[in-house]
Amino acid sequence: MPDETEILAALFAASLGLTEGSSPQGSAAAREDLWHGFLSRLAAATQAESALLRLGGPGRPATGWQVGADWDGPAEAVVERMRSGRVYSQIDLPGAGPSGPPLRALRWRLGREARVLLALRRRGEDFRAVDGLQLSNLIPYLGVVLGGWRQLEEERARALLDGQIAAALGGGWILFAPSGQVSAMAEGLEARLQVLAGLSLRADGRLSLPEEAAQALRLALAAVAQQPGTVRQVVLSTEPRVELRLGLQTVGGELQLTGRLRHALSARALPCDRLARAFGLSRSEARLAACLCDGLSLAGAAQVLGWTLETARSTSKQIYARMEVSGQPGVLRRMLESGVWLD
Repeated sequence: MPDETEILAALFAASLGLTEGSSPQGSAAAREDLWHGFLSRLAAATQAESALLRLGGPGRPATGWQVGADWDGPAEAVVERMRSGRVYSQIDLPGAGPSGPPLRALRWRLGREARVLLALRRRGEDFRAVDGLQLSNLIPYLGVVLGGWRQLEEERARALLDGQIAAALGGGWILFAPSGQVSAMAEGLEARLQVLAGLSLRADGRLSLPEEAAQALRLALAAVAQQPGTVRQVVLSTEPRVELRLGLQTVGGELQLTGRLRHALSARALPCDRLARAFGLSRSEARLAACLCDGLSLAGAAQVLGWTLETARSTSKQIYARMEVSGQPGVLRRMLESGVWLD
């Protein structure tokens, strides 16, 4: 049966999103499992059939976790009337009626509006005094733990949004060990590089590159490691173009070899309907506009699309009029400056 120390350790681990040997950037599913683990330990220690932890407040959707037999916990109207920092039983729960299954419930205020509900329920015998004490022992920690968890979740959400935008614009990052092995990279970057340029991680943790690019990367890593402040640019692929700017940067409290990566974008890879909606074009016009944005001449675009050159010319004039530009450079600028890449 878990003791108080194990329960508190599970609570703090869940709030940080930490499993043994992991980082706070673990998957959302793994972090969910940590909260279930905390509740399972609490339920085992109190012999509860169900345990739940719920965060909510006026005008905001509730977030929470539950283990054991399905149970939604006390009604919101009841929780509203509970005093913060007091452990309730089924007989003194405000507005819940004089009887019901044995339960213990604790409410805690989080900030001005948010609140936390931690509740246990069982069938048969009532909870012991020591079971209620398990909840009371958590009172000094709930505000700190859940407040820190909420802040971390907000930071994770912002980081995820930043990563999604960077990925949509062809950006990413790679951390290297001095030996040249990749120690970490932006989420999803490995899959993008594999699809776009056939670049992948080898079994030894190094990037699988053509020999010329591999040699350039080795020299750049050595130069940057030996001369702090040095920045080196390495072309990892020419078709499509993938560039890496390598330098030293403080990450996680220590200097690390950090590569900022940018790969070529392809307008033709974007959904045709998205381009058409964004610029008020027909599907045919959107297809030609994507070719022009990717640097093809009218003759080259006509060949790719299976059109005659005259058809490409007449369609391009319609595009220029709709996009209010004077020629192909204007189409390129309008598309590259737009948010069409970010959907």
